[in-house]
Amino acid sequence: MSEIADRYPKRSAHAARTRAAILAAATELFGVNGYAGTTMKAIAVQAGVSVESVYLVGSKSSLLAAAMTVAFTGQEGDQPLTANPAYAAVFALEDADAALDRYVDLVSASIARSDGLWRTARAAADVEIEIQRVLSEALERRRKDIAMAGPWLVSRGLILPGEVESAVATFSVLVSHEVYEHLVEEFGYSVAGYAGWLRTAIDRLVLDRHLSPTEGKRP
Repeated sequence: MSEIADRYPKRSAHAARTRAAILAAATELFGVNGYAGTTMKAIAVQAGVSVESVYLVGSKSSLLAAAMTVAFTGQEGDQPLTANPAYAAVFALEDADAALDRYVDLVSASIARSDGLWRTARAAADVEIEIQRVLSEALERRRKDIAMAGPWLVSRGLILPGEVESAVATFSVLVSHEVYEHLVEEFGYSVAGYAGWLRTAIDRLVLDRHLSPTEGKRP
């Protein structure tokens, strides 16, 4: 905790609540109105704070970047998923299959929560240079997070070292927002349905487990 937070705990707590309210408002408005359709004033009104308070938290593009991170991981910051308590607990599980089950549940929920903001960023990146940067940085963090799956799978004896590159590439496709959107929008999958599909796809396409039609399916 910073020295200021130590000396002024009430002030620090109020600032944290204000920031959380602003990010929650930005998340809702960006998801509903898109980037261009969301103004700093609208975020302020939604959060019940002044426009000045919104600008103190960050620029419009930085608010979108923070909202995307919070929606996916549940917390702010650019730390890798291995530093996120929920995901770290999964990677620490001894039972590899139990870890994959839990990972699929977590990542499916993360994608579902953050998908509206990713759509907003992709649409805005076509015309907004700052959002191109935001999206590029988010994709780079995503690539680094997914790359960690390879060594983890090797450490659990699920793939061979020479299969890491292929496994990571396949993982990247399976847990993409685009695949989630395709299944949900084109085929009417629920989040739970996507999670079940993802778990089976990991077994078949990443781990090369050839399951029978009834195996690997979850309700």
